[in-house]
Amino acid sequence: MFSAERAAEVEEQLQSYTSGSRKNALQTLGMEGPSAAKYASEIGKLLDDEEPDVRRAAAVALGKVGPAAASQAAGLAAALKDEDASVRAAAAEALGVLGREASSRYAEKLAALAGDGDEEVALAAVASLSALCEASRLAPFVDSGLPSVCRAALREIGRCPAARSKHADLIARGLLHKDATVRLAAVQASGELGPACSQEHLAQLAAMRTGEKQVRVRKAAVQALGRSSEAGTLHLLSFFRDSDEGIRHFAADTLASTGGEAAVSGAAGLLEDPEPVVRQTALLAVGRAKQGFGLAFAGAVAAQLRDEDFASKLAAIQALSDLGAESEAGALGALVHDPSKGARQAVVSALAKMGPRGASEALPFLADKDPGVRQAAVKVFSPLHSNLPAEVARLHVGALAYCLVDEDWRVRLATVVALGDLHAAETAEQVAALCRDNDDQVRRSAVSSLEKMGASPALVAGFLGDDDKGVRAAAERAFQALGGGRSAGDEDGELSEAD
Repeated sequence: MFSAERAAEVEEQLQSYTSGSRKNALQTLGMEGPSAAKYASEIGKLLDDEEPDVRRAAAVALGKVGPAAASQAAGLAAALKDEDASVRAAAAEALGVLGREASSRYAEKLAALAGDGDEEVALAAVASLSALCEASRLAPFVDSGLPSVCRAALREIGRCPAARSKHADLIARGLLHKDATVRLAAVQASGELGPACSQEHLAQLAAMRTGEKQVRVRKAAVQALGRSSEAGTLHLLSFFRDSDEGIRHFAADTLASTGGEAAVSGAAGLLEDPEPVVRQTALLAVGRAKQGFGLAFAGAVAAQLRDEDFASKLAAIQALSDLGAESEAGALGALVHDPSKGARQAVVSALAKMGPRGASEALPFLADKDPGVRQAAVKVFSPLHSNLPAEVARLHVGALAYCLVDEDWRVRLATVVALGDLHAAETAEQVAALCRDNDDQVRRSAVSSLEKMGASPALVAGFLGDDDKGVRAAAERAFQALGGGRSAGDEDGELSEAD
């Protein structure tokens, strides 16, 4: 609090004949917050000041003092009928700040401000009633001709369990409002209502798929349906036909994460839909379904691998990947000669998630005509890039070793890294032969793999005279680590430095 000298000055200003001085004193006290509680009575007297700016400043100051100014609640309630709108707004706001004990008796008077033609006043009343836990009284504000007021009222009704339950019909009615921001608030309140939404309410939300032009409102409708009952989740299927790709994907994800067996079954029923985008969305939903509900439809998903629409075929591959449907590994493996490189790469990535059967089906892709696909196939067996258990990958080390002589250096690099991470010591001699490889990354990785395998230092010796300084340094370190001692070429006894 300020000094005694300053306090005397403020008190004098409160009694000043100059409105500017009175207003200045009120602003000063307001800045002190609860510390100015002893001046609450003096501040309250100025709610009847002849100047509206002073009356407004008095209401604002009381609000900043807060609950400590509870004794002035009656004066603030009287100010709700002030002829000046800014005073009414400040008084309404202050009543909300004073707290429920002081102001709840004036809730009816605050609710009456729904008929106030001033936007600031009505918004302040909405905020105040919400702060006083009186959101159930906000119904009249929903009918306001001011969209901002209607929106605020719906938002606060949605946040209050008792209010949204009592006014569910008003929330549903808001879905048809002409203003998009009001409709959005109504949709969000519907989401808060959740399982308590009636069938009619859910149908209205679903109807927004065709009747609502605003993408953000339709997206909110999808979210609201996802928060409702199983019946509401089933309505998400209609959004699989939405014109916006983002909404279709959001509807699929929402159904997958919140829907039960019936909803997933409904999505599976759309796998044969004439519209490709619908089939793709259904595949996304089935593939990502929670609790394994989608696995029951793995066969139906695999049937879509023959879809003539390329995007749908890719969606089917991704769905089987998401499901980890090992039972359909054979169906994926059958695409080894698919004309699309992208499809074959997607298949390989999916097979990596399908355990022993997936690994077996991935083997033919090691000989694919495209180096990118071959590299992806190698990575199926690499602990660094795949979830395939190492003990399963090791069963195929022999087939993998053939890729050490692939014409593409990236394939050879992926192979030597995989063999090293698998500690496939039986391939050490083949790896050592890479000392003649024309790519320094391959040679350096070969050295690293030999070290991981615990190979004989003699197999590393071929790299000690490499033209690349980095390869030589790696070879010298590995040679020593494997028990080979120093390189004879180090006449000064110092190891070469790596790049």
